[in-house]
Amino acid sequence: MLSENEIKIIDFLKKKENKSAYSTELSSVIPETAVFSLAYLLKDKGYVSVKEEEKENIILTKEGEERLKEGLPEDNLINFLKGESKKIQEVAKTFKDFNIALSWARKKGLIKVDKGEIIPLKSSYVSPEYVVLKKISSSQDLSEDDKKYLKELESRGLIEIKKNKVLLLTLLKEPEIRPTITYLTPELLRNKEWTKYELKEYNVEALPPFIPLGKKHYFKEFLEHVKDVMVSLGFKEVKSDYVEMEFYNFDMLFQAQDHPAREIHDSFKVNGKGELLNQNLVKRVKEVHEKWWKYSWNQEVAKSLVLRSQTTATTARVLSTSSNKEIKVFTIGKVFRPDAIDATHLIEFHQLDGLVIEENFNFRELLSTLRAIFSGIGIKEVKFKPAYFPFTEPSVEVYGYIQGLGWVEMAGAGLLRPEVTEPAGVTMPAGAWGLGLDRLAMLFLGIKDIRNLYSDDIEYLRNRKVEY
Repeated sequence: MLSENEIKIIDFLKKKENKSAYSTELSSVIPETAVFSLAYLLKDKGYVSVKEEEKENIILTKEGEERLKEGLPEDNLINFLKGESKKIQEVAKTFKDFNIALSWARKKGLIKVDKGEIIPLKSSYVSPEYVVLKKISSSQDLSEDDKKYLKELESRGLIEIKKNKVLLLTLLKEPEIRPTITYLTPELLRNKEWTKYELKEYNVEALPPFIPLGKKHYFKEFLEHVKDVMVSLGFKEVKSDYVEMEFYNFDMLFQAQDHPAREIHDSFKVNGKGELLNQNLVKRVKEVHEKWWKYSWNQEVAKSLVLRSQTTATTARVLSTSSNKEIKVFTIGKVFRPDAIDATHLIEFHQLDGLVIEENFNFRELLSTLRAIFSGIGIKEVKFKPAYFPFTEPSVEVYGYIQGLGWVEMAGAGLLRPEVTEPAGVTMPAGAWGLGLDRLAMLFLGIKDIRNLYSDDIEYLRNRKVEY
């Protein structure tokens, strides 16, 4: 005997020219959650054949929908300028998403920046990426040329590309179907009409099936959200290894070799030595240390290995290979420091470090960038306090307002000192910042014990929700 929904599937297939349909089409006649189980029931009964296939599903993200409505920032910038050169500061005051627009417009060769002015190379512009967004929104087929832009749109956080399993059902035979009824009525019994129907069977003791839906660990979701925010602001992700030389973890950052942070109680030592290939860079770092710190700098100490104690080591590596290059990069990764493990301390945790090197970059733009990052994470109110850090000047501490907690310290930032940039051959202004993501996640998600960020308790994880 066939159920009502099984009959609906067969009737749907009968109307198709080739007697076949994908499971996605069947959701128009029966609940989508029931399609797969019913398809295999009909297969077991010999009425249909079932073939599994994988299809790509492209959807707009929330930000993608906003960009579709408002236009891409670089397009809006070109159309705002209307072919006329304008001062950067003048445009920055009035133009929404200025940093993102400037970054992408330069990357696409739509503008030049010279002597503090933005020089447009076009009087108007519509990005091909925007055209692709419109096609995706209206479910139009994408050409091969359109598909070239999907990777970029995905990296900007404007679309999601998901691969879904679909079923292709093909009707093999049509059943002899008698209508089914659930209830007997006096009229059906009196007229003996009940003999024309099948009585639908059901089990009153049966419980509905429990379906545990898979999802990402909530802390991983948070880290990926932060990464998406950085990419959407025009930053490129960089990575480096957990084991690092003291040269990049400390020396490149103008931290003296007798600094207490290098002792065993502040960093994990690793047996062995690294290799410093760029001796010109080594020479310049040595000169800076000996000039300002007044001690004899030792290259063998710089080659010692540690588990990196700060992701700034990664941006230090980028800095060392970026002379005369404009860059916007970030890194998210684990760092390691000896500590007593409790509700607020771990020996390994995540940091986010960022680095911007641009011709006209200044302290005000650094603060604007930090506001954009924290706003993207979900912290709308931010303020700054003057601070001291060994490798930046001027420096600030960043505070964010957390509901129920008030103002909380979030990050440290500043413009890199000449003692850091000049040995690397960087002559342009450079801004950098770093923040601990584990404690930020605790504050943002209302977590009381930092160890819960790494929990493997299935029931605890199933009940955790992340909302931005």
